[in-house]
Amino acid sequence: MELVVRFGGQTYKTANWSMGGFFLDDYEGMLSTGSLVTVVGLGRSTRNLHQVNLPARVVRSGESIVAVNYLSLDAEAYGFLQNLMSETGAMRILLDHGV
Repeated sequence: MELVVRFGGQTYKTANWSMGGFFLDDYEGMLSTGSLVTVVGLGRSTRNLHQVNLPARVVRSGESIVAVNYLSLDAEAYGFLQNLMSETGAMRILLDHGV
């Protein structure tokens, strides 16, 4: 299941994500490793973002890539990501069994 994040005034589709953070492979900004950011939106699409206020740190950056770890998750963000993770797991089980 796709995760969309918003920070720094831009919205991005993640290439990979977990409960601890996310990875972008199409980033066009100036963040460097160690930079602090605030994630202000999480969603399944750019049209459906939940407002959040999540402090995060860039743990890897390079040409067009950035990896970000959340420093903390509030209850709403945790619940949203947990539900998305559950849906993703259920989809993988169905696909693995040819459903």
